[in-house]
Amino acid sequence: MTYYTVRVDAKANSIVQQAGPGNHPVGGEPAVVKFDKPLTSGDTLEVITSELTLWNSGGGPGATNANGVPLSPQGQPLWGRLNPGTPNPGGNDRCPYPAAKNYSFGIGTLVGSLDGGLSFFAVGTRFEMKILGNGLLPETKPPAIPNLFLFYWDVNSLDNTGAIDFLVRVIPAD
Repeated sequence: MTYYTVRVDAKANSIVQQAGPGNHPVGGEPAVVKFDKPLTSGDTLEVITSELTLWNSGGGPGATNANGVPLSPQGQPLWGRLNPGTPNPGGNDRCPYPAAKNYSFGIGTLVGSLDGGLSFFAVGTRFEMKILGNGLLPETKPPAIPNLFLFYWDVNSLDNTGAIDFLVRVIPAD
């Protein structure tokens, strides 16, 4: 079993990139977990963090956990307040991942990609997935997944604040 720790920053690792102060880019860069050994069929990938740790979109739902769900003052999830967002909604070029316009997750959700941003899946506060195979990287022999990309899902990177640490665990098939 191999463990990795990764910090995902709500601003720097936002799915959307915008021009910030001095016209410097803000967001659009994933937090990357570079696996010591690429994931292959049969491996299990797990990503976890506390449901009580919050980050903030600066608008919309404001402070949420990595599920994109705000919490009550007592720390209870307010599931009815999930606010879905779609980056690149009008075909603008703020999102360096064109496929993101085909996805909608709650704002503030931790979102992952195993193919460099061609497809996305919700990770949230607890995620487990069995790797069944990979036809997305045919140039590798055998096909394998070298990295996990993690993003803060939002349509506006400039007003995001906070970061959350995640534990990533790989359980090999053997």
